[in-house]
Amino acid sequence: MNDYDVIPDLKYLKPLRFKKYSNLRRFFANLVITFTMAFLRPKKGLKMKYYKIRGYKHNKIKVIVFRHEKQDKKAPGLLYIHGGGFQMAGTPVHIRMLMNIILQTGQTAVYVKYRLLPNNPFPAALFDAYHALEWMKAHADFLRIDSKDLSVMGDSAGGNLAIGVSLLARDKDGPKVSKVALLYPVIDVKQETKSIIKYTDTPMWNSILNKSMWDLYLKNGDNGMLEYASPSLANLKRFPKTYIETAEYDCLRDEGIQFAEQLKKAGVKVEEHHTKKTVHGYDAMFLSKFVKEMIKKRIKFLKGDLNEEN
Repeated sequence: MNDYDVIPDLKYLKPLRFKKYSNLRRFFANLVITFTMAFLRPKKGLKMKYYKIRGYKHNKIKVIVFRHEKQDKKAPGLLYIHGGGFQMAGTPVHIRMLMNIILQTGQTAVYVKYRLLPNNPFPAALFDAYHALEWMKAHADFLRIDSKDLSVMGDSAGGNLAIGVSLLARDKDGPKVSKVALLYPVIDVKQETKSIIKYTDTPMWNSILNKSMWDLYLKNGDNGMLEYASPSLANLKRFPKTYIETAEYDCLRDEGIQFAEQLKKAGVKVEEHHTKKTVHGYDAMFLSKFVKEMIKKRIKFLKGDLNEEN
């Protein structure tokens, strides 16, 4: 087993190495997450409320709306889509990061609890998330969201869904997405990059888990929509300006780097940060000085300050 030279702040993530998610492990992990989420409270200056909305094939899904207590006008909207290999629920870590971000950006955030694997393969999660974006636009007055200033953000599998949602919005003439922020995203079903081949035992995520995830996600086929499941295959013309982070010791690293290049070739403005001595999901260590600096970069981008020089 390799000993990866990570930033000291991230050393506690190093033992978190798995080769598979059994149904039992997945069940108990999601049970613990559900329990911890029950104690979720908004940060000072924010208020939160749960709503049930229509998801894929009219199934009901939950969203959490985070708004500023002293909001006196319409705010920009942010749809946040959590990661977890399409099979793990979002965690309080996701929520904490999201609240920290919108306290600085002034956005109203919608956090979507899309349905998970193994019972809900592609395209369920994608359309659940897309329906959340449509709901934001349809209820913009009620939510006091500026429907002309919508951003989408996602980490890992949530990054994949953030891209897919933005492609659907473009292709269906749906809600206009102005910005997309991607954190170590899942991009490519082909799984042929050097980092995929090399990183079979990396902390937090690895290529063995990645293959298992893709097998589950597409177990019912792609419905003729493979480019929405695997954005590396998509036409990226007229895609929103994009922020992307990758981690050095992550099997997804190279596909993230390649996707940034594909976007730029398509004429899309891109801010990219290919972080060093990091692992997938590094922002779980939210007290780290390094992570705080990366969150500042995300905030600047979401506030409209695009840095293409990185």
